[in-house]
Amino acid sequence: MTIAEKKIDLISWLSNLQDEEILDQLESIRKKTVLDTYQKTLFPMSMEEFENRVAEAEDDIKAGRFISQEELKNRIKAGRIL
Repeated sequence: MTIAEKKIDLISWLSNLQDEEILDQLESIRKKTVLDTYQKTLFPMSMEEFENRVAEAEDDIKAGRFISQEELKNRIKAGRIL
């Protein structure tokens, strides 16, 4: 059975499932899986990387490559960020 077939089979089974306890267990598994996947992407940056990012940000400010928080809010409201 392919992954696509397994997904369809599970969706079909879930759509007919009436046991709230099983649904709660599945929801718990889903949340844990999402959290675990997210946490695997997190890692501390080195002090050198931190200092480089600070220096880059300071250079951007000096060169005028920034926008105010108010402008950012307006852009987000307008559906455009960049």
